Formats: sequence, C-alpha cells, structure tokens
Amino acid sequence: MQAVRVHPNRVNATTPYSAANPAPVTAIHVDKGIPIPQPNGPGELLIRVRATTVIRDALTWPETYSKEYAILGHDFSGTVVSVYDEVEGSPFKPGDEVFGMARADRGGTWADYAVVMVDETCLKPEQLTWAEAAAAPLSALTAYQALFDKGGVVPPDLGNPDGLSLSQVHDSQGGQCRLLVTGATGGVGTYLVEMGRLAGMYVVAATSSNSRNKQFLESLGASEIVEYAELLSRTAKFDVIIDTVGGQVLKSCWELIGEVGTLVSIDSASYNFVEMHRDLGLGQQKTGVRALFFIVAPSRDDLGQISKALKSGLITPFVSSEMALTDAILAYERSEGQSIGRGKIVLIV
Repeated sequence: MQAVRVHPNRVNATTPYSAANPAPVTAIHVDKGIPIPQPNGPGELLIRVRATTVIRDALTWPETYSKEYAILGHDFSGTVVSVYDEVEGSPFKPGDEVFGMARADRGGTWADYAVVMVDETCLKPEQLTWAEAAAAPLSALTAYQALFDKGGVVPPDLGNPDGLSLSQVHDSQGGQCRLLVTGATGGVGTYLVEMGRLAGMYVVAATSSNSRNKQFLESLGASEIVEYAELLSRTAKFDVIIDTVGGQVLKSCWELIGEVGTLVSIDSASYNFVEMHRDLGLGQQKTGVRALFFIVAPSRDDLGQISKALKSGLITPFVSSEMALTDAILAYERSEGQSIGRGKIVLIV
C-alpha cells in the first residue's frame, strides 16, 4: 500500500526530530510498498481509508515522533475490511461504511489502509460524502468534549431534532448562560458555535474580521459576533470560554470570564497556560474559575451523538478543498498558510 510517513533526520542523525525539534515538511514522504497492517488484538478493525484530513501543526506534536517512520493522520472515513477474529459481538462487519478519529498517539490514516479501534469508530451518516465524513471527527469531538465534558454544559439530545429544546440555559443568577468562542471560524470553532446554540446558550463568536465572517457566523447560530479588538471593552462576563487561539487572546480571557466560570483552551501551544498565567499574575483574584487545557480523546459514545447531529443537519462539516493523497506534502504546506478557506483540507485516498 502507499502511506505518507515522516522520515528520520537524514541531515543530522544525532539530532532526531521531536516536538522540540520538529521535522520540516521535506521529511514527509509518500512511500509505496508498505505492508498492509492487520488487526492483531480485540477491538481492532482494518479500514480501507477513503478520505482523511490534514491537521495543522501535526509535525509539532510529540505523538508524531513516538516511533520512526510514523504514518500521519487521525481523521478517517472508509470501509471496514476485517474485524479481529476473536471479537464477539462487534458493532461492525466487513463492508460497513464508517468514520472516526484514531487516538493521538496512534494515528496512521494517511494511507490506503489503517487499523483503528472500535471505540474510535462510528457508522458514517449515509448522506455525507467520504470527504465530509472525514472532515468532522477530530474537530467536532474536540468541540463536543470542550463544551460538554470540560465546560460543564448539559448536552442537548442531538438524536431528536424535532424535540430538541432550544430553551435558554441559565446561569446561577437566572440570566442566559453566556459562551465565548475564540477562533470561531476555525475547524473547532464552527462546531462550538453550533453546539452552543443547540444547548440554548448566548453564543458570542470572536473573529478577526466582522466584515468577512459576520454573516457566516450568524448562519451557524451565533448570537453576537465581535472582533478581538473590541472584546475587552465588553462589560458582561462569560460563564464559559472555549479558546482555540491561545497567545494574547487567551491571556485576555481572564478579564472576560466570570467569577465562577470555566475557561478551556485547546490551543496546542497553550498546554501549560494555567501555570504560565499564574506566574504572570493573571486571574489571581478569580479563584472560582476552573481553567484547563485538554486534548481530545476518542469516544464512540460522543461520536455517536455527533453522527446523529450530522445526519439531521444540526451541525455542518466544512471541506475547504480536496486533494489526492499523493499531494500530501503540498496539502500540509497549504494547511500551514494564513488562510485555507472554511473547513478542512481533505486527502482523498
């Protein structure tokens, strides 16, 4: 089979690539003649990959260097080829069309075939294309877990669109619960806006340009759209802030969060932001704020809820472009650019 792998440092073998010394894009190679992996343990499935996504900054992740010649990629859509023969009562069978997200330390979906776990996989909504299905799992799961698991917001019943309650969620003072989403037009941000609306929250979407993004964010259900330069002028505080940007924007969130709010960041460079911000004296007076960084984890239950929402059109997968797996290097370079359009770059396998 063909697979896109990260090759070792050939310029300086004594300095291997790592998160501290990330591989350049030139270390990515489309290799052929790679053996097809096989399920070798309970809960494993062999998938014929049909589409996968390009994840920005994947070459900076420590998990990328957990082994030599690691195959990149986490999102996938495709067809079940085989199920480990000792699994009884598996929810999947050969021929099933599925989608999902391989765990961060496993990956391996930039290939013709990939071994994934049952817990990482769900049946694909029939009306979605391979590209649309692949574009959803990592971003939608991140949004779902950030808002409902880490943010403490009660999730709506996404499996019952006709009976979905869009009644307002109230804070401890009886007002409508306020959610701020930074990076609202990004891959995770769009799902956060939609899910916050579905949960009955007052959703404020932060963006770099109202003129460019206001109409789009309103279509997703944002209650209010605000540019970053205007954020600190707001007097109303937020009950929940989900940050996808990091940096100075994340620092400013301490001024915006309520006294007993929840501040969550998913920005990979902000993994230790709580400690760093405390050292800078940020948020010292807000002892009731729950602040944390988290990394998404596969969950078949959460993915099942997302699948229902995708099937009923409650949330929307966005694909900015489709490229061939053989163009993976170019696709990764484009993902690192300032703007790739709305949605994910999808590799068609």
